[in-house]
Amino acid sequence: MTSSQPPVSQPPGWYPDPYAAAPGVERWWDGANWIAQTRDPVPAQPTWSPAPWQTPPAPAAASTDASQQQLAGFGSRALAYLIDLIPFVVLAAIVLGQFGYFEIVDRLAAGDDAALADLEAMASAGSAASVTTVVVGAIAYFLYNVGFHRWKGQTPGKMLVGIRVRMADDDRRPTGRAAVIRWAVQQGGPQLLSTVPIIGLFASIFTVVDHVWPLFDAERRALHDKAAGTIVVRAR
Repeated sequence: MTSSQPPVSQPPGWYPDPYAAAPGVERWWDGANWIAQTRDPVPAQPTWSPAPWQTPPAPAAASTDASQQQLAGFGSRALAYLIDLIPFVVLAAIVLGQFGYFEIVDRLAAGDDAALADLEAMASAGSAASVTTVVVGAIAYFLYNVGFHRWKGQTPGKMLVGIRVRMADDDRRPTGRAAVIRWAVQQGGPQLLSTVPIIGLFASIFTVVDHVWPLFDAERRALHDKAAGTIVVRAR
């Protein structure tokens, strides 16, 4: 099929069909003649346009869920506890010194056999030296532990290792009630009961179990944390 007016000097390709009844149909020009092959108009390709500007949503408020915060490790907790014991070791030495502890130690070092019996008597659970040391230590630890947790959520030992105590259901410092319960379960109760024969042994066992409990707890909470409703996390 040829056209009476073929494209002049046009290379082969698709051109508007001069024989089409409807506009837009194209016919193939082989460079010399029109051929029978035609095609429908090529649909227009969609053009891209940018999406209308939308204001990005405001960032969500920081979660206060303890699961979103890094829990304190057992090693950090243990180190903080040991650091916090240092002033109370010094205090115990001062109290025992008032009962002649260091004189007995000097006598023992000099080979005085009677000094050993005196030292055992002083160390017995019901002795005046033991009871006074425990009571003074419990009062001092109450003021230290409860006071710092209410004030900053951290004792000096926790400050040094970078951990803090917060309420388990809300990111805030322990309440007065929680701080007292925490002290009573962790230190106060076991310490006071340690002067009672037999019961003191069970109190010591409880203290060990309490402090190793975070190793087996999903939230790394000790028993005194569970009783007080607190949790220990990394400090910000």
